[in-house]
Amino acid sequence: MHVAQRRVFQRIVDQALAEQADLLLIAGDLFDHNRVPDDTVAFVLAELNRLRQPIVILPGNHDALRTNAIYDRHDFTAAASHVRVIRELNGEVVDFPQLDALVWGRAMEEHEPTFQPLAHIPARDEGRWCLALGHGFFYPDRQRPERSSPIFADEIRDTGWDYVALGHQHVQTDVSQGTVTACYAGAPAIEWVGASPEGAVLRIDFSVEAGIRVESRRLR
Repeated sequence: MHVAQRRVFQRIVDQALAEQADLLLIAGDLFDHNRVPDDTVAFVLAELNRLRQPIVILPGNHDALRTNAIYDRHDFTAAASHVRVIRELNGEVVDFPQLDALVWGRAMEEHEPTFQPLAHIPARDEGRWCLALGHGFFYPDRQRPERSSPIFADEIRDTGWDYVALGHQHVQTDVSQGTVTACYAGAPAIEWVGASPEGAVLRIDFSVEAGIRVESRRLR
């Protein structure tokens, strides 16, 4: 993680603090690869410790949950108690009763066509805001996947959940299906557009009265 990337990450944390976000979701590929040096992990943890809000991290294809990989070598929750890394290969629910919300995700061990990020998602809890995390390639129609970690449109629709936060695609994209809001947040900064690219993140507001609102917010 070079200086420009570190600055982008600092700006993401700054933005979450400024907007008083209740929860931060990272839908995979927080790290470029599983061989990042310890000082990079220490930097990330120091930045996450500036936040006191809950943070949920899903391993992606670049930082998959493998033996001796980042999330195996480092205990993020021990270093920052408000950080939770999704570790269960068949999926797990993280409950946030203080937010009337729960987050589900399925950890990725291998990025391959047979791995479906939304497989095994449970039925929604009607009494909570239900948020899911997925990292993979979106398919609008059912087909034999040529790409790894396929996420099918009907899978999103059939979850019945309130929001599905997606990672892997670098461009912010709305792939909502039926009553389910689903978006790729995109990469917070794209290196190939210049040395100091303008970055962006997604802010999601949940309201019983107003529903779910998604806004792209430029990093300050």
